[in-house]
Amino acid sequence: MPRILHIIPTFDRTGIGKQLLVLARGLARDGFDVHVAALTRGGPLLTEFRASGIPATVIGKRLVADPVALAQLTRHVARLQPDLVHTWSFNAGSYGRVAARAAGVKRIVAGEYCVDRWKSTWQWLVDRRLARFTDRYVVNNPAILENCVEHSLPREKFTVIDNGVEPARASDVSRGELLQELHCPADARLIGVVGGLDPRKRVKDLIWAADLLRVLHDNLRLLVIGDGPERSTLERFACLASDLDHIRFLGTRAEVWRIMPHLDVFW
Repeated sequence: MPRILHIIPTFDRTGIGKQLLVLARGLARDGFDVHVAALTRGGPLLTEFRASGIPATVIGKRLVADPVALAQLTRHVARLQPDLVHTWSFNAGSYGRVAARAAGVKRIVAGEYCVDRWKSTWQWLVDRRLARFTDRYVVNNPAILENCVEHSLPREKFTVIDNGVEPARASDVSRGELLQELHCPADARLIGVVGGLDPRKRVKDLIWAADLLRVLHDNLRLLVIGDGPERSTLERFACLASDLDHIRFLGTRAEVWRIMPHLDVFW
């Protein structure tokens, strides 16, 4: 049975975390021996991986440059002896690929899932050095591929694989029940956004746009589902641009499937 180890930054409910959960469950159903390790910390997805029968480990990296965490990760990889290591994002990819090579893993795949405008020159230098023993890169968007190639990563090693989406699950509430639960008017029109609240998601632009739409449609309600470092800033902006009756911050929701079927617009 082929063994695959996925290394991800955290077990927070992030986009790549949910993508990995979908992938890991599918691989396990197909007969692969799937393991997952988070480089820094646990989070709500840790329970979901384990409930799915997928062994999940937290390494506990604390520092930007953490040799202790690297040693722990290397021992973990060596103990598992996976046939393939798949890393997700820059931090997990840097530590994970070094640990996999040190542990003698034969196949190493690196996943890049956003256009990292924040990367510094030295971080791209690290990426170029690690490319020498990276067998394949997986990206979910051609723009990410082009950004990586612009920074001298080898185009021939890249494969674009779109994000996977699990089949839709029926909501367990009616639209009227959901509107009542959210304290929205019975004729409310719902716009929903789901994701981490950081500047790359441009939720501030959506709040501004929603307030313009509210001039024409006072029954509009914007549901912001998710959490992140920009939440308090966005809440203040929403109070200035509109109000917190028309714009609702629902926080992290494990049961997004209950809400999605009732959205008039998903942004």
